[in-house]
Amino acid sequence: MRNIFFVSLLLLIAGTVYAQSDLNTADRYFKLRSYDKALPIYQEAIAGGVDDPMVHYRLALCYDEEEATEDRIRAIPHFEKVLQSDMKQFHDQVNMRLGELYLWDGQLDKAQQTLKDFRKTIKSDQKLIKEIDATLEMVSNARKYMSQPRDVKVNNPGSMINSSLTEYNPVVSADQAVMAFTKLRPNDGKTRTTDKFIEEIYFARKSAGGWTQPVLIDIASEYNVGTAGISSDGQHMLIFIGGPDGTGDLYMIDKRGESWTKPAPLGPAINSKYLESTGSITPDGKTIYFASNRPQGYGGLDIYVSHKNEDGTWGRAENLGPTVNTAADEDAPFIHPDQWTLYFTSNGKGSMGGRDIFLTRLFNEEWTAPENLGFPVNTTLDDNYFTLSADGRVGYFSSNRKGGTGGQDIYSIDMPEQETNIPLTMIKGRILNSETGEPLPTTIYMVDNSSGEKLDFVYQPDPVTGDYLIILPPSGNYDMIIESEGFLPYTLNINVPGQTYFYELYQQIMLEEIRQFDVVVGQRVEVRNAFYDTHEEAVADLHKSHEARMVRTGEVDAFELMNDLIAAGDEEAIDYLLELVMAENTIDEVDFREDPRVEVAVRNYYYDESDESKFEQKVVEGTTIFSLPSMEVTEVAARQKEQANAPASYDPNALKHHATIYFDLDKSELQASYHDELARLYQLLDKHPDLGVEISGYASPEGNEEYNRELSNRRAISVLDYFNHKGVVRRRIIARGYGATSNEKISNEESRKVEVRIVPLKGINAVMP
Repeated sequence: MRNIFFVSLLLLIAGTVYAQSDLNTADRYFKLRSYDKALPIYQEAIAGGVDDPMVHYRLALCYDEEEATEDRIRAIPHFEKVLQSDMKQFHDQVNMRLGELYLWDGQLDKAQQTLKDFRKTIKSDQKLIKEIDATLEMVSNARKYMSQPRDVKVNNPGSMINSSLTEYNPVVSADQAVMAFTKLRPNDGKTRTTDKFIEEIYFARKSAGGWTQPVLIDIASEYNVGTAGISSDGQHMLIFIGGPDGTGDLYMIDKRGESWTKPAPLGPAINSKYLESTGSITPDGKTIYFASNRPQGYGGLDIYVSHKNEDGTWGRAENLGPTVNTAADEDAPFIHPDQWTLYFTSNGKGSMGGRDIFLTRLFNEEWTAPENLGFPVNTTLDDNYFTLSADGRVGYFSSNRKGGTGGQDIYSIDMPEQETNIPLTMIKGRILNSETGEPLPTTIYMVDNSSGEKLDFVYQPDPVTGDYLIILPPSGNYDMIIESEGFLPYTLNINVPGQTYFYELYQQIMLEEIRQFDVVVGQRVEVRNAFYDTHEEAVADLHKSHEARMVRTGEVDAFELMNDLIAAGDEEAIDYLLELVMAENTIDEVDFREDPRVEVAVRNYYYDESDESKFEQKVVEGTTIFSLPSMEVTEVAARQKEQANAPASYDPNALKHHATIYFDLDKSELQASYHDELARLYQLLDKHPDLGVEISGYASPEGNEEYNRELSNRRAISVLDYFNHKGVVRRRIIARGYGATSNEKISNEESRKVEVRIVPLKGINAVMP
């Protein structure tokens, strides 16, 4: 019996020594701030029966350094152990942190009681009292908002975007076609070895209702980089590049196909020697909102605004004032495309825990009192970096709320239906070469005619796709001056009605050269507009779009619903559900050729028609822009549709008139003997403006093919010149040389000719674009 007791005692002593040795190792890691290495050792020690308050304290602090919220909340019972011990020197620190962790965990009663009891023990530390009171106010706010949750569903986009790491600050284009975000990855020691984590920017596209695999945007920098904002069309991105000692500036990078340009700083009015963290530019490019902790603010980070000068530089930054900014941090401003709704993040007054998302609106040049977006958008943890689609239907933000997969994750929300009716017009277009189907390098100038023809913004469509996105407010008239490589500038006039709803216009512009005898004599501009959300039938499109989003986000279980429909044999409903699953609502899905709702307007510009093609001049910021005459697309489309269905206004017998002009061997000069015959045809053209003339030149087969083609061209040109000199403009003429005739039944003398006939002007526009 004594032997058994002795052996057991030896084993207990050995175990104690071994456990103490492990704890010494954990303590060394702890002092070196290698909390991730110390944590499992402390866990094992406590699981093995160690109940030392100091071990609980250090384990709690290790948990508190974890990325995932669930792991940090695991510190609660260990902090409680410390409070139950006689380690009085740590009680103040633990009480404060425990109250905050209770708040994070949603244990509001415990949070309130812990903080109130703790406050009673504080006598003279006014800074600590102020901190306790601020946290108690957050507890009170959390109780209020969580008792009245908003009717919104928070969606996690899944593993394609979120990982076990931290993803945050999503910036999304107005049409939700592209998204960029910042990801934190552990430092592999190859770069910036003093940083524990490295910030990187990733870029993804919307596809089939989800997001493509994010691609790294490689930004060369000695410091961290991150997303800061994005333009409405997704072509320009604001990024943050850090500096020494917690400073950092804002830069712009531009999309060029699948790559991005090098960062360009925004200039001294925006960037300072302090911290500029995030920014947001209005769709017209004239105003930027950004966050900075420069001096003379109201607290840490404040939100500022700057307007662009006429020379393209940014003007003096102005603080938004005490209505928006507080003594705490206001960050991540996002100005909605309506240009009067501003979302931002704050951990100041009105927060329900950590950083919350707020909105304020600009009325009569004054900002309204900020509104907390409430629960479940905001939680008792950090919820920040909010952005909203142009139609107001989907918001994106990042949060370290419980249930995530990493430190912070990216989420989206479907906004309540009653809050999504934003009266904007979003134009999504594409400019292509009609002959090749390829996009053209293009610059678009938007001119607001109601503001004295002042330039609103210069747009650069995507050079790979030709796509552009423009957002316009209601009740405006705009000139869209388009400069495409290889074509003269032309202008489309757009009239935006005073609508009270969101309005989408999908637009495809096809450009084609008009040639006569291999010489460019004009250009054809064809505009096809597909309207959405504008007529009664579009209401169904609205519901369909909303239902498609519910399917994509999982709010409606498509697979379960499909099984039910198959069981019921409802083929029509099955087809509709499949349509919802595949719905994209992008410009690629628009059938510009077959959809009867598509509005088509065509204008042929002939450069010799000085009366109609006189260049318009617009002075834009000191520069004169020359453009072909404006085309009011809607009016032109309506008029052309009406003319296509209208009966002919000319005598059909006029089409029977023709003439044959003969030429000598190897000659192309028009003989005077044919002038009277051509004059009779001219009189018909002069009398009937909706008639034109077709001129076809031929040669005899003696020469080679190339010579005969050139000779037939010269003969046709000699007749064309006759009509041109009479004042018949090129748009009423189609002329072409066909080379040698292939008719073996006629003589060589009869082959040397030009045939002239009267044709409807519609026919000319159809044949000669």
